[in-house]
Amino acid sequence: MDDRSLLGDVPLGRLNGVCILVVDDDEEIRTFLATLLSDHGAAVLEAADGDRALEVAIRSRPDLITLDLSMPGTDGIEAFSRLRNAPETGQIPVCIITGYPEYRKLIYDRPVTAPEGFVNKPCDPDQLVRTIRRILGLAKRKKDRDRTTTHPG
Repeated sequence: MDDRSLLGDVPLGRLNGVCILVVDDDEEIRTFLATLLSDHGAAVLEAADGDRALEVAIRSRPDLITLDLSMPGTDGIEAFSRLRNAPETGQIPVCIITGYPEYRKLIYDRPVTAPEGFVNKPCDPDQLVRTIRRILGLAKRKKDRDRTTTHPG
């Protein structure tokens, strides 16, 4: 592979043309993540709680969602299940970003498809961008494979 990514013509390290919904109740963390991702070229949407995340995801259909688990009201665990179960958002890749790695079991115990990524806080910015790029690359390959399977030729 040269200087191009799994996303096609997007140079490595860039997220141009990608829309990411950042969900975290901590405004400083949300701003940090939004700034990091937009600095890499992504269009960023934000939500401070699980209910708002579901509303924004259904309305905007982002390419990926980063989701904190520990939030007041509808927490990330419940929001994750709702996102997976909603027909409009069930196929959107999710990267869990949490300061509580022990919550991982709570996510994997849910009767829904597991998240595509899991990053512990505090997160290394480079690791987070690499993880997001990997998730997006896998999602693109799956979409291409599904398109080929449903429309061979």
